[in-house]
Amino acid sequence: MKKILVAALLSACATNPPRQEVAEAKPQGTPDADYRQEAPRPGAPVEFKAPVPRQLKLQNGPPVYLVERHEVPLVSVVLAVRSGADTEPRGKAGLASLALDLLDEGTPTRDAAAIAREFEDLAARYRTQADADASGVGVTALAGTLDKVLEIFSDVILHPVFRNADVERVRVERLGAIAQTLDDPAAVGQHVLSRVLFGEQHPWAFPAEGTVDSVKSITRKDLVAWHEAHFHPANAALFVVGDIEEAALMPLLERSFGAWKGSRPPAPPVRKTAPASERIIYVVDKPDAPQSQIWIGEIGVSSIAADIFPVRVMNNILGGSFNSRLNGNLRTEHAYSYGVFSFFDTHREAGPFAAAGGVVSDKTAEALGEFIKELRKMKSGEVSDAELSDARESLIRAIPALFSSDDATAVAYARAWAHDLPADYYATYQERVQAVSKEDVAKAARERLHPEAMAIVVVGPRKDIEEKIAALKLGKVELRDANGEALEAAKAAAKAGK
Repeated sequence: MKKILVAALLSACATNPPRQEVAEAKPQGTPDADYRQEAPRPGAPVEFKAPVPRQLKLQNGPPVYLVERHEVPLVSVVLAVRSGADTEPRGKAGLASLALDLLDEGTPTRDAAAIAREFEDLAARYRTQADADASGVGVTALAGTLDKVLEIFSDVILHPVFRNADVERVRVERLGAIAQTLDDPAAVGQHVLSRVLFGEQHPWAFPAEGTVDSVKSITRKDLVAWHEAHFHPANAALFVVGDIEEAALMPLLERSFGAWKGSRPPAPPVRKTAPASERIIYVVDKPDAPQSQIWIGEIGVSSIAADIFPVRVMNNILGGSFNSRLNGNLRTEHAYSYGVFSFFDTHREAGPFAAAGGVVSDKTAEALGEFIKELRKMKSGEVSDAELSDARESLIRAIPALFSSDDATAVAYARAWAHDLPADYYATYQERVQAVSKEDVAKAARERLHPEAMAIVVVGPRKDIEEKIAALKLGKVELRDANGEALEAAKAAAKAGK
């Protein structure tokens, strides 16, 4: 057996070429080998020009904004009203969004199942959106079925019945969603910051979806009254994008919405926010959380502020992009976070400014210190040419995404209208961003950022972070619960309710 094995090995060695000959054999190249020696060069920049919608009008008053797109046989329609969470009475947070959720739950001639079935049979996609100062209802349909889809769409918008059984079912769903939100540290941080910024009298102090108490208090009568007060022709506009021409569109809209009547709603009351007399750090206890959420902010600017474009460029440098100062500091330099950011939430009136993000819990105080450091540095107004160029380019390159579909385009123009912006807002956007100078950014930073007065909310493990945060001497530390209530006040209220 051994002799056979040795013979076989010798035979195999004799038939193979020497190792040197194998090493000297040249590998066969692939057809694109030469091409792969050099990285592909970038193509020419793609120039994008946002369309300007054609402005039309229904006989009963509502304006119609039309953007024709004939590449695919789809049409998106959005009806927007200039009423949102800003119109909610005290103690009724979530009323606007709950009413929108209930629109497709039934009309006098259709129940929820019939509405869903008819939309599905026509391959139509229906949706609603509640905002701080606006509400929207939208549908996307095949161009050939738009007449039938609009008949259902207008029925849902104009004739909701808010049946008690539907109200109760949707209320239960909403309470479940709120319970999930209260377990999300980022959502808690944002909601508590809004509450301390806007105070108890302003509807923006509370989540758009409402609180447990407010949603439980909303009645069918509240929903009917809100819909009747705010859904009417003088408060609405229609936005149509897709494969349809004016001559075909207007008769369909007149048939669906031409008989719509109603009086102008009362203007929402003017609610002023009083600045805090001293800065307070609000801590929401999240025991044993591996991360803390830090939310720092103040009341910012409106969409129509004269310096809105310098503000947008300034924010992009500070925390509005991945390459921002905040992210470079807390993520790249210190590894305190996977990512932090800042934003100005703009509306017809000034919304909140916030700088925020999740950080490693045992570095909460250090991360908070770096947030304040970057805010102070930004307020100084020092901006490099490279930062300015990158920020402007980033804002310009983000605009085409708003027009990626017919529905997105309709929503973009509905938002502009709701914020009192002109129809050519997006068409002139690039020009206005490019006109922002370093001096404009410096002025916006000096006038719009007030780091020493900003409220601070930290959601994290109190026992591990409270003492270190207090040692920063940024302000008095106060405890809040996930709803934004002071803990002692919440305990007293619970006792009183027993």
